[in-house]
Amino acid sequence: MYGSELVSLSAKPTESDLPKIAGVAALLAAVPTALGTLGQEGGLRQYLPILALIVLVTIGVFAWGVPSALDLDEPGPSVVGLALSGLGVVTLVLFFTGLPVVLAAGGIVLGRTQLDIPEDRRIALAAIRVGAAAIVLYLFVSVVDLL
Repeated sequence: MYGSELVSLSAKPTESDLPKIAGVAALLAAVPTALGTLGQEGGLRQYLPILALIVLVTIGVFAWGVPSALDLDEPGPSVVGLALSGLGVVTLVLFFTGLPVVLAAGGIVLGRTQLDIPEDRRIALAAIRVGAAAIVLYLFVSVVDLL
């Protein structure tokens, strides 16, 4: 079936899932930014640099950051995941860049990969919760900004 290759939220993400997750995160970052900038005068000139930033940060997080963190000894991946999720919250001030979604998604992925390790479970859960909160707040702020 067509949708069977999509990433399941209940399954532990693997390295082969990273491009799909990165694409969803980039799309979730780019669409609200496009809605906020393209309707304005000079919107395309404002949007293209932000889109380039979203693409570059997505590539950095999912092609380099997450795989590198997964190679670390314990509790490295969980700590990096919590740091990425925390950066997602901090960058909410710059919500129009879309960075909170990309950073928080990287933190959530790293947290999800470490849930099976008892010593890392608390940090991994914190990374997931903080990342999810960052994404929800990003969407909320984006909607409020559009109104």
